[in-house]
Amino acid sequence: MSKYIPQIVPVPAKKPTDPWVVGKKAGWKITDASTLTGDQVVTVDVVIIGTGAGGGVTAEMLTAAGLKVALIEEGPLKSSTDFNMKESEAYPQMYQEALGRKSVDGGVGIMQGRTVGGGTTINWATSLRTPAPVLEYWQRRFGLSELTSARMDPWFKAVETRLGIQPWKGVPNANNQILSNGLSRLGYSWGILSPNVRGCADLGYCGLGCPINAKQSMLVTTLPTAMALGARLYTRLRAQKYVFNAAKTKVESLECDALDAAGLRPSGRKVIFKARHFVQAASAINGPGLLMRSGAPDPHGTLGKRTFVHPSAAVSGIYDTQVKAYQGLPQSVYSDHFLYENAITGPLGYKLEVAPLHPVLVASSVSAIGEGHADVMRNFANYGTVISFCRDGFHPDAPGGSIQLRADGSPILDYPLTATVFEALKRAIKVQVEVQFAAGATRVFTGHQQSKPGGYTSNAEAQAAVDAFNFAPGLLRMQSAHQMGGCGMSADPREGVVNGDGRHHQISNLSVHDASVFPTSLGANPQETIFALTARMTSKLALDIFRVRNCALTQV
Repeated sequence: MSKYIPQIVPVPAKKPTDPWVVGKKAGWKITDASTLTGDQVVTVDVVIIGTGAGGGVTAEMLTAAGLKVALIEEGPLKSSTDFNMKESEAYPQMYQEALGRKSVDGGVGIMQGRTVGGGTTINWATSLRTPAPVLEYWQRRFGLSELTSARMDPWFKAVETRLGIQPWKGVPNANNQILSNGLSRLGYSWGILSPNVRGCADLGYCGLGCPINAKQSMLVTTLPTAMALGARLYTRLRAQKYVFNAAKTKVESLECDALDAAGLRPSGRKVIFKARHFVQAASAINGPGLLMRSGAPDPHGTLGKRTFVHPSAAVSGIYDTQVKAYQGLPQSVYSDHFLYENAITGPLGYKLEVAPLHPVLVASSVSAIGEGHADVMRNFANYGTVISFCRDGFHPDAPGGSIQLRADGSPILDYPLTATVFEALKRAIKVQVEVQFAAGATRVFTGHQQSKPGGYTSNAEAQAAVDAFNFAPGLLRMQSAHQMGGCGMSADPREGVVNGDGRHHQISNLSVHDASVFPTSLGANPQETIFALTARMTSKLALDIFRVRNCALTQV
């Protein structure tokens, strides 16, 4: 394992140099596909589709193993030189659908990256190991016998060392202290989160790209290593479809559309990739969509099914003192007090965290309108929030959603909101309300369309209101920053798209290395699970590729 994971280079105390500026001068092979004037055919050992948590780790390990690698990214290359902490620029440039991606019925807003580094470039840095009860369920239900806590431990340790993942040693900001204070006063348990950061300056704008390269995203860790070792990067390039052999047991090539300078529409130029192996790390929405567009084999109807989002609800409060939820590490406190209060297959448990609040994010997410909305924005600095997200994918009435294709071939998530999911969200919101008032909020807002304009001024009033709410699609504002499933792992081909090593059950030279392989949700932020699973999968993949290559050489 260690031979594929480079040693840590300490981050200097002063603002680090942008590795991409240095790399371009050093001759890194970067192609902005929007500038292409003709079609291209590229041949390498391995093609990796996506540059986020899965694609970044895969690229570093395979290039370190001596393989020729090409990386494909639909979004642009933006780095610390470009990051200015402006929402007006970050959302349209680095998020899927300019932060406007939603489920089919609009019931769930989807926050998803679309830039070099993927979600790791624009997430809030929270890193958590896969919970032991989840791994145990995967072993029992999906036959993933190798994914035990003991066997995964070395991989978690490796990525934690590589990416600076450790419990936050700073002081939680006031927004996080709302959660810890409220929980403590109510007698509920909580803990400290582990971000993947080095030299964090508490700027608070992690979701817009870290301007000092403190967040150890793929953008500043694995991808620069891969590029320095000879990887090729193609940006503003959309993977359109795989071309299979006649039996559909092998990918022969990958057809990609170059996008225009805005990164939205095909320019008419094509890039065709040929490789020994293809690694799909394109996310739990785009990845299944690519396979569906390509007509990939799906003999048991599992492709795109069982897609999970950790349905999340926010409850916010206004305080007499300033919270300034836009400053400080966005997430440093969490609570699993309610995550496993029921059997894992029983009523849904939920995790409690907080979210950073920036002007556009708040203005576009509060349920108030008119004067109520203006009132919230006038009190913006005194506004704090607690979020919950539910552990879907275990209860039979919370089976997740499915990926569909629009008429133009683009993917969209259909996520039906069942009574079981709403019941869990109702329980979560009632606790979130309780936490806000216990922490000292003077007014509390629930995010439900039937909420009282101007919020609630007492816990009793708010609890009675939540009990009376109609929990139905379209009435509760929900977000998801965690998309999982759709290419689920299973030892049995009838139960999933890939096996426990991420290898496609029917296509011999295709692997999937991202959150789409999760057979359920996690009940935890997913990036560290992707890091560790990918490291494990890639180590095995590298050995398999070399075995195949050596075998071919002996037959020459």
